[in-house]
Amino acid sequence: MQGCETMSVGGAEGWEPITYIDENGRQLGLAIDILDDYAAQHGIHLDLMLDIPWSRSIQMLEKGEIDVIAGAYFTKERNRIYSYSAPFAFDDVMVFQHRQNRFPMNNIYDLIGYRGARPQGGSYGDYIDHYAETSLDMIYSPTGNRIFDVLINGRADYVMLGRYDGLTNLYKNHLEDVIEPAEPPLARNEVLLMFSRQSPCAQHIAEINLLIKRLKEDGTLERWTTVHLRGVMNETPSDS
Repeated sequence: MQGCETMSVGGAEGWEPITYIDENGRQLGLAIDILDDYAAQHGIHLDLMLDIPWSRSIQMLEKGEIDVIAGAYFTKERNRIYSYSAPFAFDDVMVFQHRQNRFPMNNIYDLIGYRGARPQGGSYGDYIDHYAETSLDMIYSPTGNRIFDVLINGRADYVMLGRYDGLTNLYKNHLEDVIEPAEPPLARNEVLLMFSRQSPCAQHIAEINLLIKRLKEDGTLERWTTVHLRGVMNETPSDS
């Protein structure tokens, strides 16, 4: 296949195990492992750009200024604009609460009457996105290690985040005794690679899907996931 000598890669900077930047500035994650494996087999250079903010990366993807977002949930709207790979991971969508301001939470309907916060520019799937827009009181919070400020300062009653995204922020900022995830999760979403349809690298999706299938079947994805989660899992409560 021609025209994909370099593959530019955007994504979330703190979404362990999918994509993240470690304390040494290395851009890592399960999605990066998959793309790196594929790129090495096909002589493609990866240009990692996880330091670009998520919302900006999505805009760049739509314009064809980057080739792929290394990890995203599926929505019908995104599927109309971009091309997805096969799923390579799952992520629980969780409600995080301040331990001194907890309320009973068994499903999304229990969030009515409370103010929530979620990251700017992200999606949690069609159903949650639509329900939050039409039925919930939501504000948008800064991403990264400031995501829980709205809980600490009382501006929100809960924060909606992916499980490991949230847990990683808790442990990095020593908030595990202040904030906790409420079980059960609101949803369990597939995580996929999302390609620009303007990118010549999109022609590689079918072969990338074959690689994902092989890596699942031989246990490689599970091993890589364990490596990336090791720091979080060593401190994560057993019910998580």
